[in-house]
Amino acid sequence: MINTKRLFLSFLILVLSFSAHASSVTKKLEIQHPEFEVPLVFNVVLPSGYQGENSKHYPVLFDFHPHATTYLRGMHDWMSHNGEWPWLKTIIITLDYGNPVGKLFDSSGETTPLLDFFEQELFVEIDKTYRTNGFRIMSGFRHNGSIVLSALFRKPDMLNAYIAVSPELKDDFVGLQSDSRKMLSNLDKKPRFLLFSYGTNVKENHQQDDYMELSKTLQQYAPSSLDWHEKHFADNYFMSLPILSTVMGVEALFDDVHNGLAPDSAVSKQGVNKIVAHYKFLSDKKYGFEVSPKRSIQNLGNHLIGSNPEKGLSVLKQLIELYPDDSYSYHYVAEAYASLGDFENAVKFQTDAVKYSENQQTWHQKKHRAALDQYQFELSGE
Repeated sequence: MINTKRLFLSFLILVLSFSAHASSVTKKLEIQHPEFEVPLVFNVVLPSGYQGENSKHYPVLFDFHPHATTYLRGMHDWMSHNGEWPWLKTIIITLDYGNPVGKLFDSSGETTPLLDFFEQELFVEIDKTYRTNGFRIMSGFRHNGSIVLSALFRKPDMLNAYIAVSPELKDDFVGLQSDSRKMLSNLDKKPRFLLFSYGTNVKENHQQDDYMELSKTLQQYAPSSLDWHEKHFADNYFMSLPILSTVMGVEALFDDVHNGLAPDSAVSKQGVNKIVAHYKFLSDKKYGFEVSPKRSIQNLGNHLIGSNPEKGLSVLKQLIELYPDDSYSYHYVAEAYASLGDFENAVKFQTDAVKYSENQQTWHQKKHRAALDQYQFELSGE
């Protein structure tokens, strides 16, 4: 009997591996290094729209495997083209085929020449050449996953997020098991993200106990500032794990950007000021770029409308105070009034929503116009 889940996954991998948006551009970045006679060449995939968005700056995702270019480029295009949801537009860096920089790697973990190169030369050159925003992600599979974990433990200020897929841990590879407890305990309060994932298959049977040991260490010693996730892909093929992990990692990593706080969350219960302060923390400390509190304020206001309409309207009207040029600030207030049957105020605020949508895409203009027409119809009593 055909396993439809695996058939679909195989088809998805095929599509993502060979498809990329025509407007994404791949550049070659060359770096000279005294250890090598030839320049070290890296592939740089610039996201669609990069050339025309001269004031926009982007996160960086670095993966050490040259084959990762194909699937990362296709996945990123698909997952970012719908308004950067759920993957923010990102500059993707991978090794070009034949790049010998891996020879710098010290498998003992006693020295870190490869990580030193990343920190002191590669990322410096990327930041100098391209419009980056300072947020850095590193993903890696198998031995490259071990390098990802080593970066977290030994160079914790170099990156913001880590996706370590089936990392090699057996026999204390790179000193990961012996150093993890101490290194985790030494992490400061800077927010960091980690996805540690693995499977159950012939390629990983030799280190299932090591996975469990690392999991226990993370549970016991990871500070609260490390937002870490563990995923056991028990029913998937080994070579599918980097793709599945990238999707899961990206969704979890940028969840704060795309999904607002629940109205009954600890932060939201303290009101709009606390919500704004929370998102300032995310913007300044976690991401380094602005993350909007609008969705969370909307969630709280809508939640209160049913039980305390006056308070709910007060919360939603703070969106107008905070974002007076945003059409949706007025739209959400109008929507709340309409839910209460007050179509006079609904028309009043939706009229402003239409006015402030003039410079938005046609879809938003039509949406606001349709809402206004509906409220006017209800007000007329026809």
